[in-house]
Amino acid sequence: MEFSEQFLSNTMLVMQGICWILAFMTAFTRNLSKPRKIAIIIMETSSAMLLISDLLFRTYVGTAGTIAWWAARIAKFCNHFFVGMILYSFTIYLKTLFINEASLKKPPKRIAVSEFFVAGIFICLTVAQITGFYYTFDGENNYIRHQGRVVAYIIPLIILLLQLSCILQYYKRFTRRIRIPILLFTLIPLAATFVQFVIHDIPFVDTSIVGMAIVLYVFTIQEMNEAVEKAHQMQIAMMEQYQQELERTVELRTSELRIANEKAERLLLNILPEDIARELTENPGRTISRKYPNVTVLFTDIVGFTKMSSTMSAEQTVRMLNKIISLFDERAEKEGIEKIKTIGDAYMAASGLTEDAANDGAEKMCRFAQGLLEDVRKFNKLFPVQIQIRIGINTGELVAGIIGKTKFIYDVWGDTVNVASRMESTGEPMRIHVSEPTYLYTRHAFDYNESAQVDVKGKGIMKTYFL
Repeated sequence: MEFSEQFLSNTMLVMQGICWILAFMTAFTRNLSKPRKIAIIIMETSSAMLLISDLLFRTYVGTAGTIAWWAARIAKFCNHFFVGMILYSFTIYLKTLFINEASLKKPPKRIAVSEFFVAGIFICLTVAQITGFYYTFDGENNYIRHQGRVVAYIIPLIILLLQLSCILQYYKRFTRRIRIPILLFTLIPLAATFVQFVIHDIPFVDTSIVGMAIVLYVFTIQEMNEAVEKAHQMQIAMMEQYQQELERTVELRTSELRIANEKAERLLLNILPEDIARELTENPGRTISRKYPNVTVLFTDIVGFTKMSSTMSAEQTVRMLNKIISLFDERAEKEGIEKIKTIGDAYMAASGLTEDAANDGAEKMCRFAQGLLEDVRKFNKLFPVQIQIRIGINTGELVAGIIGKTKFIYDVWGDTVNVASRMESTGEPMRIHVSEPTYLYTRHAFDYNESAQVDVKGKGIMKTYFL
C-alpha cells in the first residue's frame, strides 16, 4: 500500500512538472490563436494546481494540527475548483475549434449550456463550503463524504456529455490530428468518473483529466506545426505562382517591346537605308554623312500634273498619287532600289549607295526605270485617269546623309543629283532619258537611240541618250 501511494505521488509530481512546462511553453508560442493559447494556459496551470491540491490533501487529511486542518480544507476546495477551471478552459478551446475549423458562425448552443453548468460547479462548491453539502471533516481531520457529493460528479458528467455530443456532431469537420485528443478528453474522464464512484481512494478523475490536458497540448502543437508547414507550402506555392505570373508578364512585355522595336525598325527602314538606320540608332546625336563614288540617281514626275490636278478634287488627287507612288515603292523594294523621297508628283530614287565604285547600280536603275513605265501602263488600264511620266537618270559621285534633328530625312547632294534632275526635265513623256556616264555603264546591257545634244541649264551642251 505504501508503495502504491508513493508511486501515485511520484506520478502526480511528474505530471505536475510537465503541466508547468507546457503552460510556460504555450505562453511563448507565437503561432497559436489568442483564444486557443489562453485556453491551453488555463488548462495546463489548472491541471498543475489540481495535482498540487491533490497531493496536499493526501498529505494532511487525517493529520492533527492547525496547519493540517487548514491545508486539508483548502486543498479539497481547490481540488473541485480547478476541475471546474479545466472544464471551462476546454469549453473555450472547443469554441475556437467550432468557429475556426468547423467553420461555424457561432458555437453550438450546447456549448453555452455547458458554460452554464461550469458556473454551476463554482456555485455548488461555494454553497458546499458553507453547508457541508459535499463533505465535512471530523475532529481528527478525517474526510467524510455526504450524499450531496454525487452532485460534484453529476455536473462534470453533464458538461462532458454536452461537449461530447457537439464533438460527435461536427466530428468530420475537424482535422484528423485534433479529432482524437478532443474525443479522449471527454471519453476518458467520463469513464474515470464512473470508476471513481466505486473506488474513492485513487484520484482517477483528476489524473485522467490532467493526462488528457497533456495529450491535448501535444496534439495541438502537432496540428499547429502542420498548419504552419501548410502555410509555408502555400506561401511557397503563391511565390512560385507569382514568379510564374511575373515571368509571363515580363515575357509578354518583352514580346510587346520586341514587336514595338520591330515596328519602329521597319518604320525607320521605310525612311532610311539599313546601314544609315543602324548607325542613327547606335549614335542618335551624331551627324551622319557619307560620300559614295558611283551612285545612279533617278528622277521621275507626272507630265502635266499641275493642270491635271486642277480638274480633280483633293481626295481624288491624293488617291491617284498614292496608288502610283505605291506601285513605284513596291517595285523599288523588289528590285533593291533605295527610294530617297517624293516631292509632290516627283519621285526620286538611287542605287549603288556603296563605297565600292565597281557596282551594278546603273544597270539596276535602268531596269527599274523600265519597270516604272510598265507600272504606269498598268495603272492607265485600271483607272480612268490617264497619266504619263518623264524619267531622267545620271551616274556619278555624291554625298548622302541625314539632315535636321526633328522629322529628319535621308537625302543626297551633288552635281550628280542636279544632272539627273535636268535629264528628267529635258526628257520626253514615257521615255527614259540618261546621261552619258549612265550610258557608258549600261550600253552593253541595253539598247539606246543615237545620242542627242541637249542644252542643260548650268552645264551647257551635254551628250545624252534615250533608253
